[in-house]
Amino acid sequence: MEIVFLLIPLALLFLGGAIAALFWALRKDQFDDLDNAAWRVVFEDREQRKKSRTINGAKQEKADAPVDGQKPQESPHDDL
Repeated sequence: MEIVFLLIPLALLFLGGAIAALFWALRKDQFDDLDNAAWRVVFEDREQRKKSRTINGAKQEKADAPVDGQKPQESPHDDL
């Protein structure tokens, strides 16, 4: 029973800290734009692959050329 006298104030301090952290994040605009940062990674990756394809275009074409009448292998990223 004596531990309750310790745990209740600790729980209230923890709650106060969590509420303070929430208000700090709201004040610093941490929740303003949640979607663009996630999509930026995808678009930058696509741009990076497009640049590498144009730079290595000749090397890529030679590597993708069929050998002895075989079909060329399709990359899963060709449709992007």
